[in-house]
Amino acid sequence: EGGTVAAMEKNPDKSVVAYAISLIKCGDHQNVNAAGLIDAALVLRHSVHKISKRNPASGSKYDYKMYAIVHRQAKECSGLLEHAGYKVIVVDPPILQKDIEGDYLREHIHRERCCGAAEFIKLYAYSLPESVIVHVDMDNALYKPMDHLFDAILYEKDSVEGQAARKLLELERPGEELPDKIGAFITRDWTQVRPGKFPPGYQAGFLVARRDPSVMPAMLDIVREGNYSEGW
Repeated sequence: EGGTVAAMEKNPDKSVVAYAISLIKCGDHQNVNAAGLIDAALVLRHSVHKISKRNPASGSKYDYKMYAIVHRQAKECSGLLEHAGYKVIVVDPPILQKDIEGDYLREHIHRERCCGAAEFIKLYAYSLPESVIVHVDMDNALYKPMDHLFDAILYEKDSVEGQAARKLLELERPGEELPDKIGAFITRDWTQVRPGKFPPGYQAGFLVARRDPSVMPAMLDIVREGNYSEGW
């Protein structure tokens, strides 16, 4: 099964970044057949390779390791990802719909995207062994190195490297002060905007973050409480 996240030891080599995808079920709208699953996985992996130090032309100093966080119900089709160069980690859902205390969230979360509460397997990425993790949807490709993001996470804010990295950050609110210790970067889901109806929300498939296994239980506590009101 490729092991569990909890059983892994932290990788001391900070020059290796974990790139993770999540596979929740076989044959959903994003991977309807084996060929599509393999194509998407290989295109993504190739794009990561091109922006890494394995491609000298990229100018990056960071190497990579590919992971697939696989819901147990998708185990049967995860072998395709192993052949595509991903380390497969089969996991159980971290929270079940019935465990959510808030009525609205418990009764409506199954309508969220393809997979409802099963989407939270993405949180396992926080426990991967590398010091920095990038979670990305499988139907994406990356075109530029993200060294400044990684540096801003790894280096102290007053270090030469840390200060240089922070100057390169593109911020939604440039005048806002950055935290002393950066835990994660997100991006807005601009392609989902519908003027007057849907504002630009958080793109839940893309995350650049510091390894921190404590994040997952903290986030699950919020979901379990289910203090949500109607909306997107």
